[in-house]
Amino acid sequence: MRLFGLLFGFLFILVTQPCCIAFELSELPEFQQIAIKTFVRRDSPISGAKTIQATKELEEILGREKKDYVTDYVYLGGDKLEEDGFARYYYFYPPSYNGRGKGELKYARNSVMHSGVPGDILVMAKGADDRLLLLIIQKDSPSEQELYSVLGMTRADDKKPSWWRRLWSARDTQTDDYEIDSAALPVPAIPEKSWARVYFTPGPDCENNIIAGINAASRAIDVAVYSITNDRIVDSLLAAHRRGVRVRVISDKLQAAGRASLIGRIRDGGIPVVLNKQHKIMHHKFAIFDQRDVETGSYNWTSSATQSNAENCMFFPEQNKEFTNQFKYLWGFYQG
Repeated sequence: MRLFGLLFGFLFILVTQPCCIAFELSELPEFQQIAIKTFVRRDSPISGAKTIQATKELEEILGREKKDYVTDYVYLGGDKLEEDGFARYYYFYPPSYNGRGKGELKYARNSVMHSGVPGDILVMAKGADDRLLLLIIQKDSPSEQELYSVLGMTRADDKKPSWWRRLWSARDTQTDDYEIDSAALPVPAIPEKSWARVYFTPGPDCENNIIAGINAASRAIDVAVYSITNDRIVDSLLAAHRRGVRVRVISDKLQAAGRASLIGRIRDGGIPVVLNKQHKIMHHKFAIFDQRDVETGSYNWTSSATQSNAENCMFFPEQNKEFTNQFKYLWGFYQG
């Protein structure tokens, strides 16, 4: 059986692999789904496993079915390594998990995965054709800075606009004008034990994943979003409120007064809303689901952000309650 699997993987590569990869980081937004985490020893083949654990975030991308993927392996650092290969995704139900499933991505032996060391960045990207990219970025390399630029991020220790200000698309001059406190949310570290999922627009991925997060919430949804005009997202918020989820919304007073704004509909549905006081605008774009999972990015909850704008959104488990604490602060501050 094992021999059959190896032969199948080899034939799978021969039939489907291209002649070369020649990957550039600028191509990353072209992928349908992207996940990012900090490379740890367990991800490396030196651990003996040659597997990457699929947390809930990675399951959102790879699903719960066994599948073989043609895979491009790329290492960017002092050297650039590229190899064609394959990876096999398993989903199984260990007896110790009491009926819960577990996913693992088993990769082929290759020099790229051998080159990764703890602290590097591991990126998994899935294309529209179901082809996978496993990319390792060397820590503190120029490629790391280029990756942050492509994703709209900056490192926590850089003396540059923070990751969040970049994601919110606020230039320095605008930030001074609008009196936005860019230091309110410190930059979290890229996760080690889970993945951050990244999506780009135009396209439905940000909208659909926000709705999925709302629909999956069972206890609480806290929203701080500058502009809300998307009917599908608001329908999901109202449905969550009706099923007993505590929903709270913070938004911008000028945007809320606009003709297309759905803040009035949200209030009429019984969801409490507060609008900015003191700050000239409320420019945040984030949501917290069940006090655990965060969505943020440049993406406003509008139809144009889905259909015609170049935007990004990111989903990840909250690590140090930065977003929860900021929401609590603004909720009280704007009611004072």
